[in-house]
Amino acid sequence: MRRLSFGPLLVLLAAFPPPQSVAAQTGSQPNLVLTLFGGAVAGHTLWSIARQPLCVLATAPGGFACNPPAQYDTLRVSRDIGASLAVGISGTYFKSPHLGFQGEFYFLGLPFEDRCGDVAPYNADADRKNEQLCNDISGASLSTSAIAVFAAVIVRASPAHWLSPYVRGGAGLVAYSGGTVSLSGRFQQGSTVYSRAVILDDSPKSSTLSGELGAGVTAAFSPGYQLRVELRDAVVPLGRVTGPANDLAQAPTASKTYHHIALTLGLDIVLEKKRGRRY
Repeated sequence: MRRLSFGPLLVLLAAFPPPQSVAAQTGSQPNLVLTLFGGAVAGHTLWSIARQPLCVLATAPGGFACNPPAQYDTLRVSRDIGASLAVGISGTYFKSPHLGFQGEFYFLGLPFEDRCGDVAPYNADADRKNEQLCNDISGASLSTSAIAVFAAVIVRASPAHWLSPYVRGGAGLVAYSGGTVSLSGRFQQGSTVYSRAVILDDSPKSSTLSGELGAGVTAAFSPGYQLRVELRDAVVPLGRVTGPANDLAQAPTASKTYHHIALTLGLDIVLEKKRGRRY
């Protein structure tokens, strides 16, 4: 599973010391802020099956069959969510100096990293169908994408200073294309390429209620703009496989909550603020 390095983003605040015009003000409080942001999202393990039996298909009239006495290969299959990028927009309104409300919309990539390998040597098969299928699963580049909509409460510590830390928490909906359970691969016999399901998902889920926590800091670098750095955790339930599939490619499944940790960098456009005094 690929991992992203978040270290370089952490030094960006040092590049924005408080300008003279900002430092000379006290009590100036951004009340309405529009934020454009992007960042890196860490990946995680989704599910893994240590021993997945897979019938060695025999050629039959009209296609293939798995008839007794059938032979079985034993595979090890897994799926991870790879590291990805997130981009989005949010709006924040502070009803009081410290307490505000936030609405957020962003796009989140969910690339699949599938792996397949043989636990024991493959059974004799002139076309090496299961070996081809397993190699295809490992070599395929599959992905789905997610759209997240959250409403949150935000609390900031130093609204009148150029550097202001904050925390926030909220809930919302995450909608994604494609399920997280189904798994298939391809093999070739002669000049024809066939697709075979290893695990089917008859009712793929495409949306789920989720939560989000975040902590960060804003740094004003001009009267109307701020830099925002935030560490966030989107808590998203996803479907996973909990055991090997049968000959009909039906496997036991369950839902599990996963943490999608991200570090984002944003540009705040201050649309409204309470003016401070100068000295």
